[in-house]
Amino acid sequence: MKRWIVSLVLVAWASLAQAHQPAISTVILAEKSDQSWILQIRSPLTSFEYVIKQNYGENSFASADEFKALVINYLKENISIRFNGNYELLLQKGTVKLGHETNVFFQVTEVPEKINSLEVSNTSFKTINRNQSMFMVLGEGLDKDQFILNNENEHSAILKVDDNKLVQQEATLFLGLFQKETLNSSFNIWVLGVILALALIYSLQRMNIIPAKKSN
Repeated sequence: MKRWIVSLVLVAWASLAQAHQPAISTVILAEKSDQSWILQIRSPLTSFEYVIKQNYGENSFASADEFKALVINYLKENISIRFNGNYELLLQKGTVKLGHETNVFFQVTEVPEKINSLEVSNTSFKTINRNQSMFMVLGEGLDKDQFILNNENEHSAILKVDDNKLVQQEATLFLGLFQKETLNSSFNIWVLGVILALALIYSLQRMNIIPAKKSN
């Protein structure tokens, strides 16, 4: 009886630990020896299966090849990398290597010769509880730093190059109000409306269209 109780407790503890374990994925943008670039995405196969079924349906694939095609299409729709404010990374020729840890590789273009800034967004696994993605850039002359994309930063980061080192920039409150996810919040829409109204009143007062309030 005691042995049965101990076994039950161990199974419950293992299930609880697994439930509280974050889903971790890795996104690596790497420069090859011939100066071309690849993008690698690593994540547990179970995470890919979950998001594919959630977005395309439980019966969306009947073979491994169909599953791979959906993975490639899904990642293209959910990963965005922009350089220097205007160069959008293009994902091409995706390949998927299935396994307990599944690896996806893309050949990429539109990486500028000199990187001054970088904006990355990866919403691929945002619907998985406690998910986080590690983002790295492995390029010639750049330090190998990791950046975490998770729910707290809306799975995105703004990076700038400073002395061959990528440094994460903090988004300002004003710019943050204009983000698509932020605008979905009715409270922030109200705050944004107040800010714009105050700015309009100030501008009208400066043009003497509305008289400024005189102090006693």
